[in-house]
Amino acid sequence: MKRKVQQLGSSTLGVTVPADWVRHHGIEKGDELIMQRDESGGSLLLVPEDPTLTDEEATVDADSLGADALERAIETQYVLGRQLIRIAGTEPLTGPQRDAVLSAERWLMGLGIVEERETEITVRCSIAPTDFELATLLGRLYRTEATMRRDALTALREGDAAATERVIDRQSQVRKLFYLFLRIVFATYRNPRLNRAVGLDTGFPLIGYRSAVQDIVLMADAATEIAALVRDHDVSALDEETAAHVDALADALDTAAEATRTAVVTPDYDTTCEARTALESVDDHVAEVNGYLRDRRPEPLLVLQRAVDMLERSARHTRDTLAVATHLAFREDPDLVTAE
Repeated sequence: MKRKVQQLGSSTLGVTVPADWVRHHGIEKGDELIMQRDESGGSLLLVPEDPTLTDEEATVDADSLGADALERAIETQYVLGRQLIRIAGTEPLTGPQRDAVLSAERWLMGLGIVEERETEITVRCSIAPTDFELATLLGRLYRTEATMRRDALTALREGDAAATERVIDRQSQVRKLFYLFLRIVFATYRNPRLNRAVGLDTGFPLIGYRSAVQDIVLMADAATEIAALVRDHDVSALDEETAAHVDALADALDTAAEATRTAVVTPDYDTTCEARTALESVDDHVAEVNGYLRDRRPEPLLVLQRAVDMLERSARHTRDTLAVATHLAFREDPDLVTAE
């Protein structure tokens, strides 16, 4: 909709807001509104001082959804910030449908069943967006992924079956943290007053944080694939020389991932340069390991080649995250670029 800008005083301009929006939020004369500027596009987000969020509850139509679709629907409503989700139908819920609800309850953090009937189950989320800071959650995700990667490489180096199981088990933890992160990002986008509560000065980093978290999840997937390779091929311990090459690559990737995390959480141009240098070292180690595998052909060669591919893929995801950190750094240091 369009609004005409009006002259309200000698140096004051104003626009009206839609009447239905005013009624929806119960806004009256003298109430304060919050404006948040989109620093990349220049648009304004306007919200009431106390937003009226009438969609904190949702009902999922169980009659129309099978078990898999039902679990995805609960997942979606959780990310959208619903506090109360009813799964209801006209017919009794099937066993697979009830199992889907229980599965969602297990891996969506803070979700719990509060009422259960023959045709309906109600779940509630006990977590508020202000319970966590985004940087803290981001750090937890990075540490979890780094632990998974180290365990996966321990399993590869030593043929350690227990380490493979630890990696696979932690995948659910990454999933929990990922969807919790999305829930908080969405809530903060809708209500800019939460910026400070989740550790941000403005909402500008939200999209960048979302991208960084997706990269972490993809890196965790790569670690899980390495663990599955070890398990499925019943890998024995590597010889000393091969293990040394794998360890050198792993250490370089650890350094680059940690430097990139620092650049995202505390963005400045120097930290992004350090992370970029660390990633160049990873590239060198990848080339070195690939050359070693090509020339010496140690066993299990196929598993080693695929594991190196997975580590190289993790390095690419780290580089994508570094691009996000670089954007944040240029925003934090306006002296680097002057807009005209």
